[in-house]
Amino acid sequence: MGDAMTGANLVFLVGSPRSGTTFLQRLLAAHPRIRTGQESNLFQYVGPMLQRWRAEAEFPDARGGVGLGCYFLEERFTALVREFLDKLLAPMLAGLEPGMLFLEKTPHHALFIPEILTMLPAARFIHILRDPRDVAASMLAASRSWGKAWAPGTAGRAARTWCQYVQAVLDAKDRMPPEQFTEVRYEELVEAAAPILRDLAAFLKLPWDDEAIAQAVRANSVEATRHGEGTVIPKGGEFARKSGGVVREPEGFVRSGSAGGWRRDLRWLDQWRVRRVAGELMQRVGYR
Repeated sequence: MGDAMTGANLVFLVGSPRSGTTFLQRLLAAHPRIRTGQESNLFQYVGPMLQRWRAEAEFPDARGGVGLGCYFLEERFTALVREFLDKLLAPMLAGLEPGMLFLEKTPHHALFIPEILTMLPAARFIHILRDPRDVAASMLAASRSWGKAWAPGTAGRAARTWCQYVQAVLDAKDRMPPEQFTEVRYEELVEAAAPILRDLAAFLKLPWDDEAIAQAVRANSVEATRHGEGTVIPKGGEFARKSGGVVREPEGFVRSGSAGGWRRDLRWLDQWRVRRVAGELMQRVGYR
């Protein structure tokens, strides 16, 4: 099977929303052998079909089962989904030369890792992890401006969102060998990006010299990205026709970029709400 069939040329960058996925995407996309694009939500289209099949197969009703399993064998159903997926992947993978990678950054894919591995067993994953208090502060700020259509409006809901995503990744990563999964802490990335990028390049088996890494870090500083500079993220399809072929982040999307800003940005009551909801999990993943 070729790379396009196994996902060997695909890297999924996942994490809770407002954990720094876009920051890391821009840094990695500065590598000449990495292509990327706007969030595709690809497995929000494909994943539910696979989940529905599995649920109906594992828990048939008293009549012996309902659904497409009454008409298709599993092998045929999976093959049809695979054909659909191939067509959806085509514009992302078109033109990739041997040794090049496509970096697919959709935070929500953290919830579909088992389905991704079913379809793309050789795909690799980078998980970015951030303190849930900073995530909650960023979500609350987004809910009051550009992200009001999706961002949780309370600290408790923001913490539950963080728990959902982080727990899903923890549950899924044991299914993968070390060469398919790695994790980055946002706090370490903002403090010293260069060694993190060096390690990620090794994980992706891509050469990347120190000067090129330093240039990527300089080009994608918080100040640069706030002013619409840094690595260009292309956008195609219907939305390119409507709003242009380059991703333009809304005002307020890039905040301070610092770690630990929750001490300033979260009221003490909201800090308590995050700890109440996420305290056990945040300690388990290393946040005191």
